[in-house]
Amino acid sequence: MMFVDDESIEREGLRLMLERNREEVEVVAEAQNGKQAIELALSHKPDLIFMDIKMPEIDGLEAVKQILVELPNTKCVMVSAFDTFDYAREAMKFGIKEYLLKPSKVAEVLEAYDRMVAELESERQKEAEKTEINYRLERASSLVEAEFIVSLMMDHVYEFSVDEWRDWLDLEKRQGFVAVFSFESTHLHPGRDNKSEWYRILKKALQEEHPHCLVGPLTGFQVPAFMFHEVIEGAASIREDFARSIIRRVQQQLQDCRLLSGVGMVVSDVNDFSKSYEEAIFALEFVHDHPGASYMVFTSQLKQKRRELIPFEVEKELVDAVKKGDIQHGLQMFDTYYKLILQAADYQLATVKKALGNFFIVLTRSMKELGFEDDVQMSFAQLDTSTQIKATAKAYLSTIIEQIGEWRANGIEGLLIQAKDYIDCYYHKSISLEEVAEQIGLSSYYLSKLFKEQYQVTFIEYLTQVRLEKAKNFLLEGTLPLKEIALTIGYKDPNYFSRVFKKETGLSPREYRNNYVK
Repeated sequence: MMFVDDESIEREGLRLMLERNREEVEVVAEAQNGKQAIELALSHKPDLIFMDIKMPEIDGLEAVKQILVELPNTKCVMVSAFDTFDYAREAMKFGIKEYLLKPSKVAEVLEAYDRMVAELESERQKEAEKTEINYRLERASSLVEAEFIVSLMMDHVYEFSVDEWRDWLDLEKRQGFVAVFSFESTHLHPGRDNKSEWYRILKKALQEEHPHCLVGPLTGFQVPAFMFHEVIEGAASIREDFARSIIRRVQQQLQDCRLLSGVGMVVSDVNDFSKSYEEAIFALEFVHDHPGASYMVFTSQLKQKRRELIPFEVEKELVDAVKKGDIQHGLQMFDTYYKLILQAADYQLATVKKALGNFFIVLTRSMKELGFEDDVQMSFAQLDTSTQIKATAKAYLSTIIEQIGEWRANGIEGLLIQAKDYIDCYYHKSISLEEVAEQIGLSSYYLSKLFKEQYQVTFIEYLTQVRLEKAKNFLLEGTLPLKEIALTIGYKDPNYFSRVFKKETGLSPREYRNNYVK
């Protein structure tokens, strides 16, 4: 609160009226003229000002005008000994709704105060809700982008159509390509904090230089990025300029670490982005094999070499077998895969080790998407022969497949029960699919899929069921008001609660209570 009046007795009277009748009042300043009022208001930033109109130097109307320019959310109550429409009309120009005549009655002062406080609280609530909505939209947008990137990399099939992806991410009539960035550290085991900082620097550079770039997660040491363009002419030079520019900018901020990149070819359909991703991975392999290079773009020449060398289809089938926990088929596919890698590498052990290391990076990403959080990366640096490399990799892969098989057989049902228990316990809060997934250690995508398969309802449908069952119990008890019931079961908006209730039961909450409470 701030009181402005050239008569101290008037200020004291207002202070006593409010402090004796309203506990939440805190007087932060008093001023005896308009000039002083402006200075104190800008310094103390009061929520509410009682402003006398007739004062020396600067009158109340001019003071309010200047204050509201800097503090538009401050509320003002104008006070005057003169009952003239001109004053009220002038005050209304600034959005002021309260006008008190001296001498003011206690009831009138309290009523004006209460109306202004209610307006302040309403505006703050709306602002808080707006902030929360914006935060949730930003978070949802990031999650949508992440799911989209994973779907493109892994060629997943979702319940969302491509058109729905396009609508959300504004992908209509856009061409694009994939770049995969790789951090090469001078340290054998860089810490999580270091990797997080590398990722932050790269993502910031990509988003500042290319607003339409979607950046995937850091898995192992690799980060996929999806570049969208309206039209791409001179595609090869654009891709080279892109990789060169990003590497130069990011490298300036990295210590004890090199940034490398492989860039896939341009595709005109988002359904083909998984192909560009594979090409980017292949181009990155060539960068790793040439110590002086920092990037390479996939070309028609590399395309022919890829057909001859890299067994992508076999790798995909191998990863699928591991994800299913199929140890027999998985190990058979690994034998085929390893043979193809040997041939592709011309039996050069350094190239074989690098290819297998990248395979386990791809496998780690696939496992995390599945919800299996263990890091399954592996290094082959200490091995000296092809036989040792194959035996070690195969034994490790066998262990992974067995763990996945056991996890799928014994762990999923228990995790889903945990998910239901969590919903049953915290239904009254603003819980989300992502929050529950994090609690039980599954990805949100995989939890959503498994939950629907296991219980024949979606996460949201089950949460709604739990809340409405609780609501019915409260309604039948017949004591709580409808607004309080809505808040108690997790709905901030009682009107929205009523709409959901009627949609599910065919009756409004009030009708339900009247029908069943005798």
